[in-house]
Amino acid sequence: MSGFAKFYFRPAEGEQIKTAVHIEPDCRSALCGVVLDTAEKPVPDALVLLLRASEEGEDDAILAYCFTGPDGSFVFGPLQGNALYLVRIFKSSVRLRELEVRVE
Repeated sequence: MSGFAKFYFRPAEGEQIKTAVHIEPDCRSALCGVVLDTAEKPVPDALVLLLRASEEGEDDAILAYCFTGPDGSFVFGPLQGNALYLVRIFKSSVRLRELEVRVE
């Protein structure tokens, strides 16, 4: 288990700030990724689909979608543990990549 905290602040001239940050353990699963082309350059605006993969031959169900950022990044979560997911990535109507992800 790990935790993460981040915050911004802008102190006033001469202001003294005292803070304490308490991080609670986070057990949620997430998928954070980057879409790269064959030259290892980020692919912005690629369509990324997250599907619940079917192990019984049924149709995969679309759970969420997003477009990659300028740096090719995308994120989905929280994800259910011990479930099988499928990620499909498209750019300009061309399927770039398909990836099965099992969260345990």
